[in-house]
Amino acid sequence: MSGCSDETVCPNCGRQANLYSDSKPFDYSTIDCRYCGLWTEVIVRYKTLWELNEYRVDIGMKPLKRLPKQDSNIL
Repeated sequence: MSGCSDETVCPNCGRQANLYSDSKPFDYSTIDCRYCGLWTEVIVRYKTLWELNEYRVDIGMKPLKRLPKQDSNIL
């Protein structure tokens, strides 16, 4: 088991909320607040070529002609 549970301050209501963090297959955290109902989750997906190139151009990188290899095992 790689994850751990803790408590954090809810960014919405400021009361105690459950926090779960894990590092496999990558670092992520989720929040579940029993007071106001705030719930966060991680969505894992790859950008389309168009989305990736739009981002790359915005940060000063050259666009790609095709998508790089994308490992479907982490989805």
